[in-house]
Amino acid sequence: MTSNKDVSPSMNKERREQLRQLEHDMKTHLGVVTMGLQALEGVREDAKEFSEMSQTIEEEGVKPLKRIVAEIVAIALNESE
Repeated sequence: MTSNKDVSPSMNKERREQLRQLEHDMKTHLGVVTMGLQALEGVREDAKEFSEMSQTIEEEGVKPLKRIVAEIVAIALNESE
């Protein structure tokens, strides 16, 4: 396990910036999912529009969130080594 004493100040700064960017990206993609789900209510009677919007939510919201979560897990695992 790596202690904070074993990490240089520049590594701490780099890690904080990386986590800050991941936080920003996560909020952005959560917004896509949230707004997309709200928008689905308005098109639920139109199967084609509903399908297209669902696909957009998946591609622009859910898939990027999965990638971000994987990055956060990788960072956490690297820190525990």
